[in-house]
Amino acid sequence: MVKMSERSSSLIRGLDILTVIAGRPDGVAIPEIVEALGAPRSNVVRIVNTLIEYGLVSRAERRIRPTQALFDLCRPDRHDGLRRRYRPVLEHLSKKLNELVLLGLQEGDAIVHIDYIESDQRVRVAPSPVTRHDLHHNAIGKIALARRPDLLSQIDDPALLEELARVRRTGIAWNREETTEGVIVIACPGFTNMPTEPIIAIAWPINRFSDEKATSTAALVRETLRLAAGPRA
Repeated sequence: MVKMSERSSSLIRGLDILTVIAGRPDGVAIPEIVEALGAPRSNVVRIVNTLIEYGLVSRAERRIRPTQALFDLCRPDRHDGLRRRYRPVLEHLSKKLNELVLLGLQEGDAIVHIDYIESDQRVRVAPSPVTRHDLHHNAIGKIALARRPDLLSQIDDPALLEELARVRRTGIAWNREETTEGVIVIACPGFTNMPTEPIIAIAWPINRFSDEKATSTAALVRETLRLAAGPRA
């Protein structure tokens, strides 16, 4: 048995709150959580706000509800559900752009590519699906960093912090040959900008890239996601 001194009481309290919320798919109010756990309201509010920021629960009309991201974490193959949800989006983008389309996800301190569609161009960018990619230079990684205040606080590179501030303003992150010579990548958030949500990236060989293409591609990604989300948009 693990000693009490080796446990995280904050994590235990957070799991207690998640248990209450997960058991009430129609939603639960903060006072109900406080009553169910006998916990201080301030602690409950702080933990619930953190869960909302992470994308595991949502708040609407003062009711806290579990999100699909919470249930996806419990799947034997979490990536499978995400791939199926995003596959129509990737297929549409691939058809329109005929460039490498990637779906990436933050896992710990790295990005993993969970799905992709290659172009049929003679000169093409090759995907690397089994590689863990650094957050600081990868376009998808920069989106992930920009939406995590706790990770931003650990960065001491002024240039990177300025770049991430632009990512938060524009919703677009760049990799301009930072990891692979001759390859330009832009990335945009998926259906939401929560830390649990996948991120979409498009990669070009530099000879087929232009800033105009990047602008129109970002708009296409957002419109495709809006249409695919339907009433949730």
